[in-house]
Amino acid sequence: MTDKNIHQLAVITGGASGIGLSAVKRFLNEGYKVLILDANKDAGEEAVKNLKSDTCDVNFIHCDITNHTQIETIFQDLLADNQRAHVLVNCAGISPSLSPLHQYPVEEWHRTIDINLHGTFYACREFCKLAKVQKIDKGAIVNVASIMGVRASAAQAPYAASKHAVVGLTKSIAQDYATINIRANAIGPGVIDTPMNTELMKDDNIMQYMLQRIPMNRVATSDEVANLIYFLASSEASYITGSYFPVDGGYLAS
Repeated sequence: MTDKNIHQLAVITGGASGIGLSAVKRFLNEGYKVLILDANKDAGEEAVKNLKSDTCDVNFIHCDITNHTQIETIFQDLLADNQRAHVLVNCAGISPSLSPLHQYPVEEWHRTIDINLHGTFYACREFCKLAKVQKIDKGAIVNVASIMGVRASAAQAPYAASKHAVVGLTKSIAQDYATINIRANAIGPGVIDTPMNTELMKDDNIMQYMLQRIPMNRVATSDEVANLIYFLASSEASYITGSYFPVDGGYLAS
């Protein structure tokens, strides 16, 4: 653990599992305080139970990322407690069922957009508002999009639409807040070994097809994605903003 980030707070949505949980662990190891926001109450409480210690300051708030009032209240409470959030990582998201557009349930379309896009917007909005009020001298947002943030596949219209939008949102944020030294970048994970992909990875036919498209011929671990997230949030990436970085084993290059 390093000492340079002590007292800096990283807010991580979807931090109770998968890429989010790996990011939580990485930021804790680097000396950050971490606040996990997640809709899974049991997983969030379990994460804090397992990670909190004399040297790891981690807390959890159960919330619905699609409820702007809840997100606004969380950041208002940080302001009231004089807690200065320097990093926001948006990992909260879903990968919905596959279906051609004309058969896609309208309700599932809205749910995908609400979680993947609107939730990301709400968290970014409140983080930037807090940074402006507290006049922090630097900040970083890392939004987890997908390889589907720059391309698309059949039967994945809502997912591709939401992730393309997250990339565009991130670039816009970078333009708006560069003058106050808040950087915003998006990442594009490919196939990652996370709970969200558990069922997909059980299908040998799908995995064989996917691995044929990945030059490295393997899926990534969530820790490998967390390494990129941390780098983009750190001072090592101080001149990087408004960019999109795939972490996909060469998938998009193939």
